[in-house]
Amino acid sequence: MNTFRPFLLLLVLVACSPSQKHLPNASGAPGEILVVMDKGHWESGPGVLVRSIFEQPIASLPQREPRFKLVQVPPKAFGSLLLTHHSVLFAAIGQAGDTAGTGLTPDRYAQGQLFLQVSGADGAAWERAFANEADAAVSRFETHQLDRLRKQVAKERDPELVASVEKVHDVLLEIPKGYRIMKQDSNFTWLERDRLVSGSGLEHNVIEGLLIHHQPYRSDTVFNVLNLVNLRDSITKKYVEGPAPGSYMIVQRRFETLDLMPQGAVTELDGHYAYIMHGLFGMEGAKMGGPFVSMTTVCEPQVRMITVEGFVYAPQFNKREYVRELEAILRSTRFGPKCIPLSTKG
Repeated sequence: MNTFRPFLLLLVLVACSPSQKHLPNASGAPGEILVVMDKGHWESGPGVLVRSIFEQPIASLPQREPRFKLVQVPPKAFGSLLLTHHSVLFAAIGQAGDTAGTGLTPDRYAQGQLFLQVSGADGAAWERAFANEADAAVSRFETHQLDRLRKQVAKERDPELVASVEKVHDVLLEIPKGYRIMKQDSNFTWLERDRLVSGSGLEHNVIEGLLIHHQPYRSDTVFNVLNLVNLRDSITKKYVEGPAPGSYMIVQRRFETLDLMPQGAVTELDGHYAYIMHGLFGMEGAKMGGPFVSMTTVCEPQVRMITVEGFVYAPQFNKREYVRELEAILRSTRFGPKCIPLSTKG
């Protein structure tokens, strides 16, 4: 037996080595970024720059809300529970940390963490380095937030609703429990979740909806905001009635002199070409409205255009995280075996 002891000891040492150590799961509130930066820099140029980038208001929401919530802590406090925060910006300025490198590191201190270190010899150098990373950082942190929500939604999926949508539309979405079918036919599904949510000492109803619909695809000229808004209005007028008799859902295009047309952009859905819109909905004939997000692509063999979208009515609450969760659900879309999505526009 003695001949086996060195080998067994080696196995134990390898299993317990730091590189093999199991990382804890990342924690922290949705939409939050932990900024590790000393107070002096936070209250001067570097902090001002960070806030101007990450706290830019989201244009497609009915009230002013920043893209991210920032929480600042000094480097000496970055330990214990804070070390496992899911989204970290570490400002290495002068003696505050290692000024040799700048870059993104996934899972640095926790599973599911995105860690961005930006380094600079002094405040001014750090600002220049961060400005170079800003656009990419916003995109990566936004994607990271959506990925976290997608994993959470997948844990709460309702198998029956998922199967119902797949049967009608040949697409799979990670639909969480709590939704119910409001209306469904051979090319349209309306799901809704109505919850009582507490906030500011009161309880209010929050209504979240998912719309999945398909129609014949004729040309890629449909992939612009005006055409997709017109299509959406025709669909919701037919299928999505409002709270008052004769009322129905519409896209908010204008309020007095204010242009409210949705913002649109090319994106990917299940790795294929898609078009995303963020905008505001209202009700023709009733007082009700809020933000929506929609994604449209094409199933080529069936010559079908498929749209998945989500909307929320939450008049007493901020809307950012509701919309982010809805987008995460939409981005969970996977296509069934009969549907090959459009790979490129044209």
